[in-house]
Amino acid sequence: MPDAGMFAVADQILVAAHDLAVVLRSEDEVVEAVRVVEEARERAGV
Repeated sequence: MPDAGMFAVADQILVAAHDLAVVLRSEDEVVEAVRVVEEARERAGV
């Protein structure tokens, strides 16, 4: 299955998003998490 890597990455992103949703307790923490993820996305060029 040539696209298996894409599905593995998507699964890891879903797990990470779920974990963030569980641990973030305030709006400020959500804003900070979004900022960090956005910076990582830009560095990855996606």
